Amino acid sequence: MDGHRNGVVPLAVLPGRDAPPRPDDYAATARLFKALADPVRVKLLALVSQAPDGEACFCDLADEFDMPQSSLSHHLKILVRAGLLSRERRGTWSWYQVQSEPLEIMSGLLRPGGPFLGEPGTGS
Repeated sequence: MDGHRNGVVPLAVLPGRDAPPRPDDYAATARLFKALADPVRVKLLALVSQAPDGEACFCDLADEFDMPQSSLSHHLKILVRAGLLSRERRGTWSWYQVQSEPLEIMSGLLRPGGPFLGEPGTGS
């Protein structure tokens, strides 16, 4: 992936209401919401955000789910690629932290008067 670090797609900064969105803005926005379109991933994001010191170890997260480690790793990978979580390897374990920028973008989209997200070229 060109220009992407650790497989993470950089987030587009969405334009304001007066500027028309770029096609990449739609994809970046949809990627954020799609990453949270699964109850396991919503719970993972909540657990990491509530963790002491603002970070959670995979070992602690695994204790919260009745699923194979490979499945949990897959869900975490989706959140990392969407930019919602960052990951740091420490020895044999991965530690995760919530990234605030994508949450701020999502919050701005849901707030009344948020960015214009009409269909390209239609003005609506």
